[in-house]
Amino acid sequence: MEDYVIVVNHIEELQSIQDRQKLEQIFEKAKRTIVGGQNVILVREERNGRQEKFETFSNEQDFEAYRKQVFRFL
Repeated sequence: MEDYVIVVNHIEELQSIQDRQKLEQIFEKAKRTIVGGQNVILVREERNGRQEKFETFSNEQDFEAYRKQVFRFL
């Protein structure tokens, strides 16, 4: 298994349309990645397609805190 990359722009878009189901799918896959010993990497994608990494999660507790933050806005 390899690291899982989450594009934060996509998360924000799903928040704006309140697509809880798709968000749950993304977060479940990310959790499985962490449990499997890999990292979850958050990136922000710029208009030119360049991705800038700004956070990495390697344990469930930190990732769960991020998940709660995302779902708090729904």
